[in-house]
Amino acid sequence: MNTVLLAPVSNLTSPKSWGSRLAIKGQISNIWSKYGNFIKSSSKESGIPEAILIAFIAVESGGNPSAGSGNTKNLFQFNTSYVNEQLKNEFLSKRLSPVEKSKLSAYGFNFDAKGNTKTFTNADALKPELAILVGSIIVAQLFDQPFGKTDGMLRLDKVITVYNSGLYSRWSKIAIASKSTNAKQLHDELSGNSVTQSYIAKILGLNGAIDIINNDLVNTIV
Repeated sequence: MNTVLLAPVSNLTSPKSWGSRLAIKGQISNIWSKYGNFIKSSSKESGIPEAILIAFIAVESGGNPSAGSGNTKNLFQFNTSYVNEQLKNEFLSKRLSPVEKSKLSAYGFNFDAKGNTKTFTNADALKPELAILVGSIIVAQLFDQPFGKTDGMLRLDKVITVYNSGLYSRWSKIAIASKSTNAKQLHDELSGNSVTQSYIAKILGLNGAIDIINNDLVNTIV
């Protein structure tokens, strides 16, 4: 997987409402300080660059393991209702690494031949190591879809849209079918969905998570 993340994207700027560059830098540094070892491990096993995992955590929860509500209260704010299906798919497709299997087993998730395991609960999602492991698996599954890459390059903008909007939403259908070549073009095509537009900008825009990681924290995180 190509791990080159080009940010900030030209003419795309993170919304001021998210906070100042200094504040976001502090937030990301705090996430790395608290969860860096978990992020490193999940990045290595899933193949998803550390910067992407940090960016998702920063935008979704700000590093608060109990952010969100109900079935989405976790660092990645994924919906726990679908985790068992996602883990089953990962197991049956033989994409779970030995390390991932071992860590899941340590939390009581052992798979039978059909990929079934115990029910993933909201309480499970509150555990940072487990949430980061599952979050990385979900994001990796999206990158494995045809829309996840264009000419070998990661289409983080499309993955963000599908993750944020849901695979079968109107907005995800627009993103998947889009002939855009960069995040700014896709951002503009999603006019009418300010939440997802903001999400893309927070990760890939000027003063966004990837920009700050690449340019302000390169010696700390990478």
